[in-house]
Amino acid sequence: MASPFARWFGAEVVRREGGEAELRLAVREEFLQGQSLVHGGILATLLDSALGQAVESLGVRVVTAELSVSYLRPVREGVLSARGWVIHRGGRLFHAVGEAFLGEERVAFAKGTFYRRD
Repeated sequence: MASPFARWFGAEVVRREGGEAELRLAVREEFLQGQSLVHGGILATLLDSALGQAVESLGVRVVTAELSVSYLRPVREGVLSARGWVIHRGGRLFHAVGEAFLGEERVAFAKGTFYRRD
């Protein structure tokens, strides 16, 4: 069952298997900051979700320990997609990377470390 935050955020899980995940998110007005651009926190959340879903597709429950996001281009509107994949599976720590796109254009990328809760 989705959390209240996940229901509000509204990202759709398109694919989640084998250490990889893809999410889709339509830009909404409440995602825009003062310059009418998608707030960086929205892109960070989308990427965090994609990376976390990729890790959890391996059958573990995790929380984010560290996330680094690099922004490449501003986004004003449209449908965003994000892909994440696991690059290292440890005993307690998992490392994943991912990219966010607007259409075919890469708008951000991220790397994250996730701590296994179970």
